[in-house]
Amino acid sequence: MISTAAASTRRAAVAVLATLFAPIFMVILDVFIVNVAAPSLRTELHASAGEVQWVVAAYVLTYAVSLITGGRLGDLYGRRRVFRVGVAAFTVTSALCAAAPSPTVLVLARLLQGVGGALMWPQVLAIIQVEFAPAERPRAFGIQGLVQGLAAVSGQIIGGALITLDAFGLGWRWVFLINLPVGLAAFVAAAHLLPESRADGVRRLDFGGVALATLALLLVVFPAIDGRSLGWPVWLSGALALAPLAAVSFVTLERRVAARGDSPLVRLSLFEQRGFRVGVLAAVALYNVVSFFLLLSIYLQDGLGMSAIDSGLAFTPLAVAFASASILGPRASERVRAQLPHAGAALAAAGLLTTLLAVQTAGVRPALALLIPAMVPVGAGMGLAIPSLINLVLRTVPIADAGAASGMLTTSQQVGNVLGVAIVGSIFFAELGARSGTGPYGDAFSLGLAVQAGLALLAAALVFRARVRTSAVERAAAAEPLPAPAAPRPPRHGRAALGPRRLPLVGRGEHAAHPAAWPHRFDAAVARPEHRPATRRSKPAQPGPRRPAPCD
Repeated sequence: MISTAAASTRRAAVAVLATLFAPIFMVILDVFIVNVAAPSLRTELHASAGEVQWVVAAYVLTYAVSLITGGRLGDLYGRRRVFRVGVAAFTVTSALCAAAPSPTVLVLARLLQGVGGALMWPQVLAIIQVEFAPAERPRAFGIQGLVQGLAAVSGQIIGGALITLDAFGLGWRWVFLINLPVGLAAFVAAAHLLPESRADGVRRLDFGGVALATLALLLVVFPAIDGRSLGWPVWLSGALALAPLAAVSFVTLERRVAARGDSPLVRLSLFEQRGFRVGVLAAVALYNVVSFFLLLSIYLQDGLGMSAIDSGLAFTPLAVAFASASILGPRASERVRAQLPHAGAALAAAGLLTTLLAVQTAGVRPALALLIPAMVPVGAGMGLAIPSLINLVLRTVPIADAGAASGMLTTSQQVGNVLGVAIVGSIFFAELGARSGTGPYGDAFSLGLAVQAGLALLAAALVFRARVRTSAVERAAAAEPLPAPAAPRPPRHGRAALGPRRLPLVGRGEHAAHPAAWPHRFDAAVARPEHRPATRRSKPAQPGPRRPAPCD
């Protein structure tokens, strides 16, 4: 009976992870897949180069600046509910993108699509943080890293295949239509499979904090996206210079909100934990390396003259290495897993340097036989580092702040990605100048690789410091007794009977819900005598007052 129940709960866990990660795959895919559709957009919609760039940038812009707010909305209104709202918004706006009659409509739809993605993504990390025991989170985050990496590296392959097939003559519109069946299935499945949870201490949304956080991120992300293409005009440089002032104003406001007993958008006390603070900085540095995929695509297509689908296929060994590392990393022992974040970042740095050496050694198209194996350590290193870094940063976060902390972590990842594209991209194009040909592109790519290798090493150093500090905090916390489980919340308006069936799970309080009777919880419950149902002949462990017998 126990093994059957445990197998059933494991299947439920797999179903929940599939529901969470299927739409997230599309969210990440849409960051990269539109690059392949750019030529078709210019031809069919008569879009200018600037409009095509905004089709790509609009999505990243609203996605990056809305993540913190999306995380806190999940804490406030329920993570399952906000996840479903995000899935619905992302699906509807994908349909609007596919039906766009002009570049302007497409850009507006992409802005809204980014908001939908920002509502979804923090809930995924928060649900894993709330519903999975610490021993199970590394595997869940490993799957998350696998999904994220595969979506990033397969964007060109999937986009090129869809445009090449051109089913029903829809062309580039298929890169958005592919989101519709996935979104509809996830929206329906989430209602039946995902547990609901929220943060009890959050009473209302901090609108002032939302405004200032959005402004501060906008002043960083917008210049980083469009600065190089616009030639860095004075007003854009001034906007970037105002970002620190907006950030200071945000911190001041959050302190005042917390001081008067209200719920701030971000609990600044999270940054008092060195592991969280340094881990977020490490995520920014590590995600600067993601710009490697963009530079590699430019080098393969413009420098070596490969087609979009051929260059996408060249990513395949890197994707396999990423996927394998993401799967194998969480299966390692706890001692080995503790070393993975900085070891993976260091391995990625080594792969970047070997790629640089391969480019400089050959410099012509037959060098693919040398270039592709040289890139494999980059994929393996990122596959080891990204999931383990997420687990490292979030495992010391209180459950009540899971959504906000997930939003901050995801925001740091996206800011790092955008800054990497802006900084390394500017270095790449400055070195390239007006030159063309394999040699000049190889030189520019090599310089970008050197900068990215330095950023990967910086991330490794930061992650190592964060890991040491986090381990010390966890050892101190392990010596403290566990708090008693919280009393279950009474149902409101009779809706609890219509939702998922609540189960008494070990040590999770009110946040436990069906089908979150995960294997580790079930095994713990049946292994602990105090959670076994009393039989008629059993005697209480401690004598207490006897209840009067019911009247016949």
